[in-house]
Amino acid sequence: MPTTNEITETAPGVFGVLLEPCSCQVLPFVLVSDPRSIVWLVAYHPHHIVEWIDLPLPLTADAPAEILRARLPSFDVQFPIASFLERLPRMHARAGMLAVQMERPVPDTLTFNKLGSDPHRHAVLKQNGWLLSFDLPHDGEHAWVECPDRAHLERVLASPVIASGNLP
Repeated sequence: MPTTNEITETAPGVFGVLLEPCSCQVLPFVLVSDPRSIVWLVAYHPHHIVEWIDLPLPLTADAPAEILRARLPSFDVQFPIASFLERLPRMHARAGMLAVQMERPVPDTLTFNKLGSDPHRHAVLKQNGWLLSFDLPHDGEHAWVECPDRAHLERVLASPVIASGNLP
């Protein structure tokens, strides 16, 4: 298992670091400073992992949302970074969060689950403008951050909030 706050090269040109236990509220201190970037939440769960809740959901793409009792709904969503950061204080990662920062909108044909453990997944992500990945199993757990820019991870680790070890 990786040591916290130690940058490792996980694949050629890909660097990762295990953060101290945190919540998704640490993201403003981790994301790449690029005002044109996109934050892609992959299979986002807006609630606890196993519970029935009433949600407005569309049954087809062209139908209006209806209030339905649902369990385990998850979806991919992408935001311009400013819009994501504006909404982040209201968000939680009770069921985990995979946030992928991209230089540009994610193409319709790029799905994270199809990349899986493909040995070329980092190359595919880089071709599509990948800047950073943040994988948090759930709030209060260690987060794994990957980035093709080692210097960015060094700046993250040197920031006062991250260096304090007392992460949001």
